[in-house]
Amino acid sequence: MMKTLNDLKTKKPWEVEGIEWREVRLGDDYYFRIETGATPKTSVKEYWENGTIKWATPKDLGKNKGKYLIDTERRITEAGLNSCSTTIIPKGSIIISTRAPIGHIAILGDDMCFNQGCKGLVINSNFIYNEFVYYALLKRVEIMKTLGTGPTFEEISKDKLASIKIPLPFRNGKPDLETQKKIVEYIEENFSRIDKILEKKKRELELLDELWESVLEKAFKPKEGEEWREVRLGELTTEKPRYGLTAKAKDSGEFVFLRITDIDDKGEIKTDNFKFVDIDDDEASKYEIRQGDLLLARSGSVGNFFIAFKDYPNWVYGSYLIRFRLDTNKVNLNFVKHFLSSHYFKRWILHQKRHGAQPNINAEEYSSFKLPLPFRNDKPDLEKQKEIASYLDSVYEKIKTLKEKIQNQITKLEEMKESILEEVFRFPNSKTP
Repeated sequence: MMKTLNDLKTKKPWEVEGIEWREVRLGDDYYFRIETGATPKTSVKEYWENGTIKWATPKDLGKNKGKYLIDTERRITEAGLNSCSTTIIPKGSIIISTRAPIGHIAILGDDMCFNQGCKGLVINSNFIYNEFVYYALLKRVEIMKTLGTGPTFEEISKDKLASIKIPLPFRNGKPDLETQKKIVEYIEENFSRIDKILEKKKRELELLDELWESVLEKAFKPKEGEEWREVRLGELTTEKPRYGLTAKAKDSGEFVFLRITDIDDKGEIKTDNFKFVDIDDDEASKYEIRQGDLLLARSGSVGNFFIAFKDYPNWVYGSYLIRFRLDTNKVNLNFVKHFLSSHYFKRWILHQKRHGAQPNINAEEYSSFKLPLPFRNDKPDLEKQKEIASYLDSVYEKIKTLKEKIQNQITKLEEMKESILEEVFRFPNSKTP
């Protein structure tokens, strides 16, 4: 049974006599110093080869899962450090991604420098506890995002970052370190309890995924007495595969223009960012999407697919997709969809794709992919395919329902963590010194 927020609360450490809350700007140089970063020229080997100075980027922050950033993907040399305007900031400082994307935050677990996509916050530890600031800034991420500007990448300038305020407990006219530390203990005690439940829920999701893969694996293995054959995809179509339309996508137009980015890794269409094209009817007829069409990504997200279970009037598909018009006298569409969702197909993709600037699988290679099909009387057994697909549909829906329930619980747990931060860092009676 899930605990409520009230179950997790302990005595509030700020509810003691003599504590006054004030808002302090990050630009207050009595408490903070904001540093900006830079990138040494990547073409100069001596700036990078055998570098020992940790050099952080928004990518490092995005990949970081903990409160502390301990290491970085790349390091620079002393020459690289001296060649540009980046500077080393000390362990315990806070680093914030202020560009592409805005809002990743960590405490430095070591001395580091960083690129122009980040800014560093060096803290006066005589007055301010860095872990308190870390949690206070987590509550300010949405504010940070609203401050971003720029034609290509939204970015927070140093001045705008300096304008952000955080609430601080004061006692006798100065920041109270003891109360800051007690508040961090309060947050982490409650977060720890929530995280234990979160870990259990996320493991439940993993187990359901493992169960589904096990069900798929068993479904596509012949049972005793059954005849199965491997048939090439190219032998299961009514016409040759066709590469998609090359055209400039627009925000409005006569035809929906389905692109790789509109298809997710589950074989479903994402409807939040459709683009359009205007082409004549003759051209549209070449690239129309009809019931039975299998679209496969040939570049980038290779292996992503979409199967049309109905006609899509006024829809055409883009050049990085390949259309295979499946013969429904040989294959059940739902059977094919489940198989393409399995590890069998994913393993084939990993083995087959060519590695370069972009992974790529062409029409000929896709055509050679072999699907295992049940046969009867020397023909693909459509009834058996339908039976297997119906069984998988049933199991999938049950697993999907369980996963949605668990995901809702995870969302509520994450909201509880947000509520704790809201409780600590929102004080209507705070003052600006």
